[in-house]
Amino acid sequence: MLQTRPELGAPKPYTFPKPRRLTVGGGTVVAIDVPGQAFASVRLVHPSGGAAEPPQSMGVAALTNEALEDGVHGNSSLAPALERHGAEWVSRVTWDGFITGVDAPANRLKDATALLAEAVRSPALRDEDVLRRRDQILERFWLDASVPSTLAARAVGGQLFTGRYATPLSGAPERLKSVDPQTVRDFHASAVAGVAGTLVVVGDLSGVDLEELGSAVFGGAGSAQGTEPTAPGPAPGELPRVVVLDRPDSVQSALLMAHRAPARSQVDLPRADGVSDVLGGMFTSRLNLELRERLGYTYGAGCRFDLRRDGGVFLISTQVDTETTAHSLTASLAEIERLRSDGVTEGELSAVRESNTVGLPVTYSTARSLAGALVEMVVHGLPEDHIDRLRAGFEALTADDLARAAQEYLRPSEMVTVIAGDAKRLEGPLSEAGAGPVTVRDPEALWS
Repeated sequence: MLQTRPELGAPKPYTFPKPRRLTVGGGTVVAIDVPGQAFASVRLVHPSGGAAEPPQSMGVAALTNEALEDGVHGNSSLAPALERHGAEWVSRVTWDGFITGVDAPANRLKDATALLAEAVRSPALRDEDVLRRRDQILERFWLDASVPSTLAARAVGGQLFTGRYATPLSGAPERLKSVDPQTVRDFHASAVAGVAGTLVVVGDLSGVDLEELGSAVFGGAGSAQGTEPTAPGPAPGELPRVVVLDRPDSVQSALLMAHRAPARSQVDLPRADGVSDVLGGMFTSRLNLELRERLGYTYGAGCRFDLRRDGGVFLISTQVDTETTAHSLTASLAEIERLRSDGVTEGELSAVRESNTVGLPVTYSTARSLAGALVEMVVHGLPEDHIDRLRAGFEALTADDLARAAQEYLRPSEMVTVIAGDAKRLEGPLSEAGAGPVTVRDPEALWS
């Protein structure tokens, strides 16, 4: 017998848990106690991301981050040691942060965190392990670059910036080849082992001594030295412009449109993310409805802001047939101009509010997701009530707010379009599209 569907009630208000913060030696512990959350997440955040790397050793942060997984004994010894406690290693490098950590049962948190401390403070970093990891990154770089969308995404930085942002986060292959084991050990000693960092701990913390955890992880390391963000310089060349990464005989094109954006601290995130949602951040967004539903050119189109400590990027991406590439570009530009000139509808405003507020209890229902939010706050120096401020900002959005955001944050006249596809069939139609001069590049020569 079918039951009657329950009626939807009003969304319940959500408040992000207030973290506990304490200073331990040269570092800081930021923790959220979630009673009953039996699986805990621990993250150690260092401010030594890709943007802080020396120009002569680009990619050293990513290589060091991967090499830590070889543990104190080398040869991938960390994973099996963690498995004995039901724990999992977590690590990544962003432009602004060097993040390591473990996910573990709360009742094995102390043991798993001790292994994290060993891996971060005193890894083996043997020559053979570092060289193996470096070879893996290089092989993976070109393997991933064989995917057109990845190729276009990696190439866009060189069209927008000079300096470190012009090169992919993992480093240019030719530069990375010169990063030797001693360079990794030097970077680790100065930027990781010698800096306490911030320890994020989330889970059922009953009986957990946070000060003891912090002391174990930080050891005798000192405090991080703050640096002032420096805005990256722009890449030379006329704007707007189109760059084709030649993939002969390709039947599809990966289309990526991008322009520079302000730094994370300079952006009103509810307005910026809201207008991005209207344009391409939701299934009902304008780009998706135009390119997918009306024209039938793609399975999906989207856009987003990639905001960093000292600069950012606005990105639109899709994949289309070669014959429809030029029209997909002009149709996307037309949607941007329509949004800038006409603003948003009440339906779009309501969708933006709901998509960024109603689901918050689910979004932050796990220790891992709560830890991820705390990591973002640490990396960007955000207040502890950042999520609550975001929620309030989205709830207070008006159509006028999003209309002004479209004018402020969407700049089609500064757009660089990178297309991975068959240049022979694309160059003519793209030249006629009026989106700027067209240049053809050999993908294999991009980072040589």
